[in-house]
Amino acid sequence: MNKIIDKVPSYQIDSRLVRGNDSNNETQRFLGFTIGNSLNALIPLVNLQATIKISLAEILPVPQMSNSLLGIINYGGKATWVVDLAHLMGGSCYLHAPEVTTGMGMLFRVQNETVALLIDRVGTIETYNPQHCLEIGEAMFTDRMRSFLSGYFIDTEQQSRVVVDLQQVIRFSTGDASYGS
Repeated sequence: MNKIIDKVPSYQIDSRLVRGNDSNNETQRFLGFTIGNSLNALIPLVNLQATIKISLAEILPVPQMSNSLLGIINYGGKATWVVDLAHLMGGSCYLHAPEVTTGMGMLFRVQNETVALLIDRVGTIETYNPQHCLEIGEAMFTDRMRSFLSGYFIDTEQQSRVVVDLQQVIRFSTGDASYGS
């Protein structure tokens, strides 16, 4: 999980791929965040309902579910599923870190249910042209991780920003497909 695409050599960077240099204005807004300690990620802002602080003590575990599906919380009077995004993608489980008592939840509405993706911290809103999204190479991440990523962008500081595929995350965390727990 700690593997990150640190920098791409400058000879591999096409200036059209860097945020802010798009020749056309067909851009999309993404919410930046981190997964684990080092993976810089993005998720389309259009899918986001809210971000909230989640106390791990308030998560009600649900038996016989994937370890990545931590349980439910009460959000706005409704049961909201909480998914440990880092664990789902092959990293450490949030609940196994005794020093961690809270996390950030990115809330999404999926098939009349609200789902919260638990992450360490939320970053900034960033704008990219989706046509400039680069493919994830086989050597960049494990097969498991790659299955949850739709590509990556290079930001203005020549850092990679992977794009999380929300549909895949929801599909695997709700049991439509499985990598095991």
